[in-house]
Amino acid sequence: MPKAVLKGNFTESDHSKPDPNIASMLSGQIENGISAFAAYQAADRKSETSGPVLSVTGVYGTVLSPVMARDELLKIVDSRSIGTEVRSAVIIGPRTITPQGSSEPVSCRIVRKTDEFGMTWEPDCSWADSSAVVVITQSVDSRRPPAAFDLEAFMVKTATIRNEVRAPMAP
Repeated sequence: MPKAVLKGNFTESDHSKPDPNIASMLSGQIENGISAFAAYQAADRKSETSGPVLSVTGVYGTVLSPVMARDELLKIVDSRSIGTEVRSAVIIGPRTITPQGSSEPVSCRIVRKTDEFGMTWEPDCSWADSSAVVVITQSVDSRRPPAAFDLEAFMVKTATIRNEVRAPMAP
């Protein structure tokens, strides 16, 4: 993963290793899968905890069925929580569009998650092709209504990030 995305406006903030379990959970969909992860914050943030965080989670490899692999990755992401049990519900979307300046679609939605600690919501956008399946989430102020979030602008950001994190196919 690159050290910065969105033309350098967001810089890497989390140096955690990717969860290798994601690649193994997708082994029926992706051959020779390698997990990837990075979290990014605005380069001009005032503090370590200010501003949105963009998390990029994915698996690179030979994707057997991009649509099925993306659906499986989203199920994995939806079931993750700090608590022990999580319930997820898509409350807006999914919407699939081809953002201006891109030739490939992205699918975006807003998901409400409820666990033992309460309820939150987060937007995510995903894509899958023959060599990768990736989901990008953005932290939000969950006190604001989900309908106030600009999903269209997030789709455009996602298309830019997709171009910045793509790895060339091995010959």
